[in-house]
Amino acid sequence: MSDTSVELARGLTRRQATLAEVIPALSPTGGLAASDAALLAVPGFARLHAERWDPPLPEPEALAALPEGSLGNAYARYMAHYRLFPDFFPIQPRLGADATPTQYAVHRLNKGHDFLHVLGAYETSDADEVAVQSFALGVAPVALALFLAEASAHPDIAQGRYKHLRDIYSGQIQAEDFERGVTAAALLGARFEALLEVPLEEVRRQLGISARAPAFLGRGGVNSCGGFTSLPFFPPVPGAAG
Repeated sequence: MSDTSVELARGLTRRQATLAEVIPALSPTGGLAASDAALLAVPGFARLHAERWDPPLPEPEALAALPEGSLGNAYARYMAHYRLFPDFFPIQPRLGADATPTQYAVHRLNKGHDFLHVLGAYETSDADEVAVQSFALGVAPVALALFLAEASAHPDIAQGRYKHLRDIYSGQIQAEDFERGVTAAALLGARFEALLEVPLEEVRRQLGISARAPAFLGRGGVNSCGGFTSLPFFPPVPGAAG
């Protein structure tokens, strides 16, 4: 069974669809078997799924002590910069023996959400939240659709601190970020928890994550949750057009 989810998602992107439109287009059960097969073909993913790889992250203090420029150090500084805590959204993880590859991918995308921000050079603004979800759509279209569907129906999403998440559903899929995700499908086969000491740029290279366009770096923006705001974490590129 061939997986057509990437082309379906690309079609949504071309017609400037919203993230909300991803749910009915990509979450029907008929596409799950093809999604599972596509994920199992990602190098490393089949073993992660078989092991239900899900180690806890080290404490922030330990990550902050890692070498400057490493993935772990950048992650720790990013989380401190924005005063964030792990666990993007409290959906129930599916890690039991009956967890399908796509269900496991949903968990990995959710658990690694803030790592996606760091790896992809995305800030926490509303605009960059739509951009990072567009990136995730390229990495695993059906898994992202299932996450969006489950999050939208979760009772906690009505809480004020999740307005930022609620607002992404009306955001248009960003074509450049979607295509960055498509070329970085290897990300779901990576044990990113074991790459924390590796230089961030090397991890990006290994996972096929291309550089973000300079015009998008160093930009602030509104976060609709109205919490802590700060200067952008990722520095601007000198001479880049804003």
